[in-house]
Amino acid sequence: MLNAIYMKTILKIKNREYVLFLIVITLGLGVAFYLYSLDKHSLIYYGDAVSHLVSARKIVDWADNPGLAQVGSVWLPLPHFLLVPFSLIDPLFTTGFAGLAVSLPSLAITSLLLYRMILRQTGLSHIAFAGALLYASNPNILYMGITAMTEAPFMLFFVTAAYYFQQWYENLDISTKSHYLLKCSIFVSLATLCRYEGWIIPVFVTIFVIIFMVRKQLHIDTRYKLVAILISILSFSGIALWLIWNLHVYSDPLQFAHAQYYSAAFQALNRTNREMLFLQPFNVAEIYGATSMAMYGPVLLGTAALGYIFHRRPKGNGDRAILYVFLALPPAFTIISMLIGVGEMSFWFNARFLMLLSPLIIMLSSLFIAKSYGRIKKIALVGIVGIIFLNQLMTPIFGVVTFVDAQGGFAYKQHPFAVQTGEILGSMYHGGTIFILTGSSQEHRIMLSSGIPLRQFDDIIGSSTWKSSFKEPWLYDKWVVIGREPDDDAQSAAKYWINNQERLNEHYRIIYENEYYKVLVLK
Repeated sequence: MLNAIYMKTILKIKNREYVLFLIVITLGLGVAFYLYSLDKHSLIYYGDAVSHLVSARKIVDWADNPGLAQVGSVWLPLPHFLLVPFSLIDPLFTTGFAGLAVSLPSLAITSLLLYRMILRQTGLSHIAFAGALLYASNPNILYMGITAMTEAPFMLFFVTAAYYFQQWYENLDISTKSHYLLKCSIFVSLATLCRYEGWIIPVFVTIFVIIFMVRKQLHIDTRYKLVAILISILSFSGIALWLIWNLHVYSDPLQFAHAQYYSAAFQALNRTNREMLFLQPFNVAEIYGATSMAMYGPVLLGTAALGYIFHRRPKGNGDRAILYVFLALPPAFTIISMLIGVGEMSFWFNARFLMLLSPLIIMLSSLFIAKSYGRIKKIALVGIVGIIFLNQLMTPIFGVVTFVDAQGGFAYKQHPFAVQTGEILGSMYHGGTIFILTGSSQEHRIMLSSGIPLRQFDDIIGSSTWKSSFKEPWLYDKWVVIGREPDDDAQSAAKYWINNQERLNEHYRIIYENEYYKVLVLK
């Protein structure tokens, strides 16, 4: 009889998971097609989303050294490998739906894992369902879940690691503990290959496992302790792999940290946001707090704060506290990076970083609702949940900050002209290679919008002036695209041809130009 009840309960939970997954996928597809109907560029507003798609496709579709040589040194590689098969499908690549093919399933599976984690914390499946849906239906998170950005895949691996960490720490069965810890370490390693915010997690996991095994688990055999510690060290494998890659390719294991033009440190040093954030905790707190309020709203943040208070009373909630510390690690990394002058954020620039805070907020809010269950009337509890969802659904009225940030970047200066140039180039193109001198960010926009295979582009930046085609492009390339205001990584190369425009005019004629770009073709 008890076994039948247990099986019935498990079946009910599974059915709710299927329903949740279907709701999230349907919601994401609906929003994506709606935005696309309004503006066909809406899924590729983020410049980084465009570059992620181009970087992924270059692994296969590129003239100069395709394959692993295109992995690069700054952006972590796993999201690009996930994007490769979808980026090779032209309609998905040029519209940005290739990003949706990776990010939306990531969003849906993350929601399922949050459902399981909340259920384990509260024992109330309907509250767990509401909490998971609250995560996926947040317009700011939902937009990140339909783009080619790295946040959604990172959240998948991060939350999966948290789920198995919870299973390991709270499970009393020694024979299965190592099994859960191994899965946790594997997913932590995958998270560290998506975003640098994950690099703090292996440190926490390893230190915690060592302390837990040495000081608390005195009754466990020494062999089990050593195995657990070794498994926790496995969580560093992603970081180790990236350091080895940078050492092998660039002869510097920390190339990603100080690469000229591309590293976060270089960009922060050459922008104005750093002045406001570097070693100024009050400014960091103001920006982070205001962005949190815009992204989640006062109601959800308020219930999360109450959930934390409820968690503190009564004492003896150490198991839960450890999970919350785990979930707080990536947001803490973001705050620290701003304080030390590496991370950047302003109102609403990089608002997407606040997505990393969402699991902690959802967990604490769900705890508040669960603790209120039975203490207040059900109708009042339903009203509270309804207000939380209503507040979240009203967010678009005041602006979806991740979307506003992306749209503002897309509309900035030359980006609309880059799209226009790419479309014109694609409409005129009839074969031949294209000498493109605009800088990486701008050329990615042009490449994507042109619909031309990437292997047809002969890209020129400061580090590629060794190419024979740089000095005599007419011997190699039929087309030329030059930017009037190139990105930093191409300014030195562009200056050469701006000063030698007459030589280009001897071999090429201008067939299109706008405020920022010229397109030339061989005479």
